[in-house]
Amino acid sequence: MPVLAVADRQIPYEIRRSRRAKRLRIVVRPGRVEVVVPKRTWRFTIDSFVHANRRWIYEKTKRLEAREAAGEFSTEPQRYVSGARILFRGRRLRLIVESADVELPELTYKTAFRVQVPRTLSPGAREAAARACVDAWFAQRARADVEAHIRRYAPRLGHTPTAFRFKNQKTLWGSCSARGVISLNWRLVAAPKKILEYVVVHEICHLVERNHSPKFWRLVAALMPDYREHRPWLTRHGVALK
Repeated sequence: MPVLAVADRQIPYEIRRSRRAKRLRIVVRPGRVEVVVPKRTWRFTIDSFVHANRRWIYEKTKRLEAREAAGEFSTEPQRYVSGARILFRGRRLRLIVESADVELPELTYKTAFRVQVPRTLSPGAREAAARACVDAWFAQRARADVEAHIRRYAPRLGHTPTAFRFKNQKTLWGSCSARGVISLNWRLVAAPKKILEYVVVHEICHLVERNHSPKFWRLVAALMPDYREHRPWLTRHGVALK
């Protein structure tokens, strides 16, 4: 694994070659730096790109380490047991898991998530059932939100996606295929509602402009004039969703 030397730090990083990548980009997460590059990129080009961005990588790594030390986010897997805090629409809400006389898990939501699971389940199976129930409930809410955003914004452009779907994407929040299929990162359900709305608007505009030219950003601004207030959120907080 290559190592970047900056000031007093030795920062290891991974190089991931992707057929879908159209440009070089750097993804910094707690304990991991990844450089995503188009499939046939020369190593010299990659090294030069990393070197040119060495100060940004250094500062980003330090900030994430400080946030992790302060407990702002955890790298531990999310638990689905009573007392756990589940991130939903930008808020961490308490989870209550109860054994009950039910055949299938049931979820109710007010100020907390309450999941009732069959009394016959073992502790391990109880947690797995609670996870599946919460995930299914999240998926329903996310799909309803996205459908509402598409109905609101797509007619204003005169272009409607042929379909949309949620994917377990590692580095992308959204994408739009040449056939008009919009793919969204399922973790966006944990972000504030306006952030999901911005990502949907962003991808809808790619139905018209398949780049990030000034014309593209003018389209985004026409649909969502305050998008600049929401766009930085994913840079600052998106790592907590992953």
